[in-house]
Amino acid sequence: MSVLPARAFKGLVEMVEYRIDELARAAGTTTRNVRAYVERGLLPPSTKKDGRALIYDDSHLERLKIIDALLQRGFTTAHIADFITSWETGKNLTEILGLQHAVTATWGNSEPTEPFEVPRELVENFLGSGDTELLQRLAEMGLVRLHGDNVVFTEPKLLDTFGDLHGYGFELRRIIDLFAGITEHVEDIAKMMITEAKTQITRQHGVGWLPETDDDIAALTAMLNDLRELGVASVQNRLAIALDKTLKDELGDYLAAAAAKHGVPTTPS
Repeated sequence: MSVLPARAFKGLVEMVEYRIDELARAAGTTTRNVRAYVERGLLPPSTKKDGRALIYDDSHLERLKIIDALLQRGFTTAHIADFITSWETGKNLTEILGLQHAVTATWGNSEPTEPFEVPRELVENFLGSGDTELLQRLAEMGLVRLHGDNVVFTEPKLLDTFGDLHGYGFELRRIIDLFAGITEHVEDIAKMMITEAKTQITRQHGVGWLPETDDDIAALTAMLNDLRELGVASVQNRLAIALDKTLKDELGDYLAAAAAKHGVPTTPS
């Protein structure tokens, strides 16, 4: 099986663009809803056309996901319109983006990369015949989106790392299993932290509280951003320490076994 990292596809493909029906399908909504959101000012109008068809991009997809997340949390379209108006008038960019991501809890990477689209046949050729299951697993994990006859790479840098490890002889299937295991533990940590955040908000303001003033919004955004920083720093720092310790322990055991195999006497250190 031959696997190239995601960077191998760059320069050969264009960034993702959507017609309205494709955008609705990617966001899990309907074209009617998309048009309604544009009319109500919830979604920015398209500024690009292909013939008579309006063309949308991933910024529209991200906004649709935010709208959906707010609707699922009990906000009405009127509430969402008020929030968006508040964000886009009299707020600096940091506050707008901070609240947008704080409310929906979609913090993501500090340096996101642009997704890009590749013909599915090309990707399957790189994966090798009979390995469409791997592509499906990548889709289930959110690392790719299956978009008709194409594949959208949503996290190219991460898939680059997959490709690099494969170059050292790691089986792609085992890399995916490892990533899935890591993700499961990280999601457990995230649930613990968000649960604590919800508990703190309820403790301070009561059940069902929503921010009403600019000060409320700023305080909520700051609290969630500080919580995010704690989570990211804690996981990164403690994982680095744990990796160093475990590596030393495992290396010691490995060297002891190697010494025994080659008849080298060992002495306590």
